[in-house]
Amino acid sequence: MKLLLIDPPELFLRGQGHTRQVQPLGLAHVGAAVADLVEVRFLLPDTRPFTGTDPWAELVTTVAAEAPDLIGFTAVTATFPSAARFAAELRREMPDLPIVLGGVHASTDPRGALLGAPDIDWVIRGEGEFAMRDLVVALQEAGGGRQLACKAEIAGLWWRDERGEIKQAPPRLPTSDLDQLPLPLREGLVWPDHIEPTFYQAMVTLRGCPYKCIYCAVPGLDERKTRYRSPTHVVDEIAHLKQRFNIPYLFFHDSVFTLHKKRTLAICKQMIERGLQVPFCIQTRADRLDEELLDALVAAGLHQVFFGIESGDAGSLRKIRKATPLATIRRAVALTRQANVRTSGFFMVGWPWEDRALMDQTAEFATSLDLDAVSLFSATPLPGTELWDLANGPSLPESIDFRRPQVNLTQLSDEAYGVAFAGVKARIDAYNQERMLANLPEDVRLAWMNLPEKSAR
Repeated sequence: MKLLLIDPPELFLRGQGHTRQVQPLGLAHVGAAVADLVEVRFLLPDTRPFTGTDPWAELVTTVAAEAPDLIGFTAVTATFPSAARFAAELRREMPDLPIVLGGVHASTDPRGALLGAPDIDWVIRGEGEFAMRDLVVALQEAGGGRQLACKAEIAGLWWRDERGEIKQAPPRLPTSDLDQLPLPLREGLVWPDHIEPTFYQAMVTLRGCPYKCIYCAVPGLDERKTRYRSPTHVVDEIAHLKQRFNIPYLFFHDSVFTLHKKRTLAICKQMIERGLQVPFCIQTRADRLDEELLDALVAAGLHQVFFGIESGDAGSLRKIRKATPLATIRRAVALTRQANVRTSGFFMVGWPWEDRALMDQTAEFATSLDLDAVSLFSATPLPGTELWDLANGPSLPESIDFRRPQVNLTQLSDEAYGVAFAGVKARIDAYNQERMLANLPEDVRLAWMNLPEKSAR
């Protein structure tokens, strides 16, 4: 039996040859969990620099050549429309091919996923490793195909019955001991020719989150109880990535890498003791970083910190349930810069209570922190979040782009919000350009500033 796991295409569909060199870890974990039962292959379209005019035909032809017995898609809300379209394209050519969907969107809105993707047979809500094992075993026992008599016995599975009504099996409890899971499967790519070592640099060391930020879907996944991989398990994977793929860099995708201080210190200690000080970056909160942690992280190879800051208004931070004092944010950024570590900050504007003055306040704060880079996003409600409920489940565009205001949650008119967002963005863009120039060697900076097209403007 062959399982083909697919990350829905985005860049591939544009046909401009652009690629994304990051392995989808959710698929890699699911693949590892069933690799002893089936042949596992990964179709990751956005890793291939496609320049054709008919991407769907290319994708369907590729799947047909693989001849899988089961398709498994993953999707976040932004990529769900692509997954639904891909499933429809496959269904026309391969009507008997069973298709299952997992990932964040399926877990936060399983009913909506089934309604929005009629060509998908089943949805897995929650962690997918053991649910996929159960589904694979059931299909093997049934001899393959789209008909399963034991769906109700596969915890976490959702489906449509013969009348089109949506049914669900009992929920699946999150995995308690992450060390019992195999390391992500990083072999079996359908298109391996353009893969670079940077593709293998992503890691996740924990699951769940104790916080309740209103824009984040994790609290809605029944995963607020955080579960951690042990330091040894984490560093074993780093050693594997260094030895097998010679990774030049590591990106820890944990939303708050430093959540558990003692464990973070232990990871750093083992990296140093085992000679694995590969340059790495982390994401964290300003209130989860101090001098002791920074010293250990830098000694282990820390290169960059991405801070989730979100707003420059203390009242807004309280309302989004991220009440980190502004002084704490300033101190954390300053400490990180003093350690010669690059700093980046994520910010959002467009909260339901915001006016132009509050948005400008966030721009002022963001550009006053001496960050190396600032990223700006428009507050966009996603299924499974408190912000989604607060906004009464607004309709979302088929192609979500958090970098521009596609949904207006404020009391401003759409035109006024667009103008306000553009003003904040212009200020932050100018700041980022200034910081980029300041970091260039002087001769390069002077040459850039004197380019003919620049002086002509």
